[in-house]
Amino acid sequence: MERCPNCRARYRGGSECHRCGMALSQLIEIEAQAERWERYAARQLLLGNTTAAADAARRCLDLQWRPLAVLLHDFSHTLKSHRRASSSDDGEG
Repeated sequence: MERCPNCRARYRGGSECHRCGMALSQLIEIEAQAERWERYAARQLLLGNTTAAADAARRCLDLQWRPLAVLLHDFSHTLKSHRRASSSDDGEG
């Protein structure tokens, strides 16, 4: 978290905003969950599990928009589509 979503003060750490006092601990936990899903998506993609990678990236994005998660999600879908097209081409012939 870079800024408080309530008053836009720079985040200095802690569970409350130093300026407005807004409780931030739940938002910090959501960010942490999104990061875990993003890392899991990357691992699944490295392992070739495109469906799991796309699902994990989608879960990340459901929690927080993250540029890497968008790329992981889109790339996973592209790979899945390419594999489907390749396997259907192999069957013809």
